Amino acid sequence: MIDVEALLTSWIEATVDNVHAMSETPNDLDDLLPAAKIRRIGGPYDGFRLDRATVDVDVFDATRDGASAVALHIQWALHNLLARNKTGDAVVTRVETLTGPRPLPYDNSGLRRFGATYRITVHPA
Repeated sequence: MIDVEALLTSWIEATVDNVHAMSETPNDLDDLLPAAKIRRIGGPYDGFRLDRATVDVDVFDATRDGASAVALHIQWALHNLLARNKTGDAVVTRVETLTGPRPLPYDNSGLRRFGATYRITVHPA
């Protein structure tokens, strides 16, 4: 089984310029902006090869416009650069946007957060 969080974290870091990607929110988040947090929230695995992971991607930035722009760029990149391609030891056969980028509340009033939910269909290469 492929660790989809690790796959997306390293892929976003390597592909999306100037964005820090992570699977947990660090204490110094405001020093890493813009940042993307990737978290698997579910999705079926066939027990053999095919994984259909449901993943939240939350983008943090100092401004609403900044967070929105990065979230939209990540969405574009997932669909146009990752889908139907091999990355590392995995093949991403499909990317679906389940909920597009939208503003979400965040406890730190100095940061803005945009979140989106995707289904990433992946199997070993």
